[in-house]
Amino acid sequence: MKEITKAVPLDESELENVAAGYGSGGYYITVGICPQGYLPLYPHPQWDQDHELAQLWPGYQVFTYGRTTGGTWMNGARCTYTYVCYNGTWGYANSSCLK
Repeated sequence: MKEITKAVPLDESELENVAAGYGSGGYYITVGICPQGYLPLYPHPQWDQDHELAQLWPGYQVFTYGRTTGGTWMNGARCTYTYVCYNGTWGYANSSCLK
């Protein structure tokens, strides 16, 4: 008798990997100098000082697949965010502070 299997829903990171074909080809980048001293990691690509996931200080290493998206920074200024992982937490960081 044939075994019946159910589809297992993928979490957000697994779905992004499948849709974009990333696999395990990510890389590390370094946090550079930031206007406020540290680079905040946010759950969404927008500036929100009340919902920081982490504070990334200059010299920290973060993992990324290179995915970027547009968003807003302080005072509603437009900027680009990179989706990164720091200490197991995925979030968005302002790309201009990453090198």
